[in-house]
Amino acid sequence: MDGPSFLARVLIAVCLLVGGTLFAPTVQAQGKGDADAFESDEAAPAVPSPVLAPPVRSSSSDDTAAVVKSSPVHSKPARTGAPAEAGLPGWMSALPPPPMSSGLDWHGNLELDDGYVKYSWNTSDPPEKVYDSRGRFVLGPLLTHNLGNDYFLRVTGQVVAWVSEELNYYQINAEDVYVQVGQQGLWDFMAGRFLTWRVFRRGLGFDLYTLEDNGARVKPNFSDTSELFKPKYEVNTIFMRDSGTVPSARAAFHLYPTPWSGIELVGSYGRLQSGGNVLGGRLAAGIKQKYFNVLVGAEYETWTPAQQQFQTDQSTGISVPCDQCGKEKKYGAGGSLAFTPMQAIEIGVSAADGKHDIAEDVTTYAHKYDETRSYGGYAQLDVGSLVMAPISLIVGGSWFHTEYSDEDGLYQRHDQYAGYVAYPLGFNNAVAKLVVSKATGHQEHRQDPVVDAEMYSVRLRFAYYY
Repeated sequence: MDGPSFLARVLIAVCLLVGGTLFAPTVQAQGKGDADAFESDEAAPAVPSPVLAPPVRSSSSDDTAAVVKSSPVHSKPARTGAPAEAGLPGWMSALPPPPMSSGLDWHGNLELDDGYVKYSWNTSDPPEKVYDSRGRFVLGPLLTHNLGNDYFLRVTGQVVAWVSEELNYYQINAEDVYVQVGQQGLWDFMAGRFLTWRVFRRGLGFDLYTLEDNGARVKPNFSDTSELFKPKYEVNTIFMRDSGTVPSARAAFHLYPTPWSGIELVGSYGRLQSGGNVLGGRLAAGIKQKYFNVLVGAEYETWTPAQQQFQTDQSTGISVPCDQCGKEKKYGAGGSLAFTPMQAIEIGVSAADGKHDIAEDVTTYAHKYDETRSYGGYAQLDVGSLVMAPISLIVGGSWFHTEYSDEDGLYQRHDQYAGYVAYPLGFNNAVAKLVVSKATGHQEHRQDPVVDAEMYSVRLRFAYYY
């Protein structure tokens, strides 16, 4: 099958699906659920799908500066407030939801980023300038069935198409694919492919999969991600739809003890691309009050070879089975605290610490360790709501510091700064945003020359969520 023919069929199919949704009678009593946030979701980067928002329990608490989010089966409120962060639990800014109803709905988003970035080093490498364009389009059905007495069943399957794709490869991948069952506002269980709750808040300055989120580079070669400085650790080994770089499925149980608190317990399970297996767990919890909210989390994940491993016994020279050889474990914890002294102001701080342990030689109990610490914060002011209400215009800034060290003597320090202006368009969480950023990196490694690097970038984003 040739490329143009295949692409034409995909476009026709999408047009038919969207057209059928727009013009066919709806079977759901209310409109689409809103997007969970403006911040993109996977490193990178992209925004978590609206269907990821947990069921919302009725609450009389006031909203913070975050945009109001509802459960995916609820009608969509007006969008005039400041954007929220991707991955945050839906109940963090809940309104009393309307009754649930059964039906078929469609969700997704479009994110377009155009930017410019310049890298420089203290080495002999010449500066590197890049004109960057990237983005994502996500679409998928959400089928909800009301089981009565606030019990529900929902399923979804989404696809994502990338603006920037590798030549000769179709960049169409799976986004969310899961089944969920529960009681509205009390608990739910879901299994499949989905984002977990974000506990490390970053404000609106660091969208995933973007220039400023990647930060500075150790060496030139824009297409080589291995030359980036170590990214922020955000309790995110089990956060993205894939567990880090590991394809895996997961299951999650959510419990909402009160209208202002929630707990998420996640299990991760799958097979490594290298042929091993991954097994892990993540626990996150949060509370939301009128003037502040708190999110904390911890995770633990192991990587194990699928085949029996062997090593040579130094005393006999005979190869013997080694049950611990090749095993890896990653674990860490962290959290965030956000203050909202008034609706137009939000100030947040976050910190996390993650460790990586690799078993190299069981007979001598030799292990290789590395550790990543990240901390920082953001502050933003909705100038528009103060002087042009109900129009919203958010101005803010973010700063995050990351340090990485391992037993091989590698040390990296990475500071990332971002300033932003975001203009919510007032419908479907649509937003136009300008982000200006700077990053500085420092690397030391044994006898190698010290590397100091800088990165400056500017990015314009348009995003539309439906």
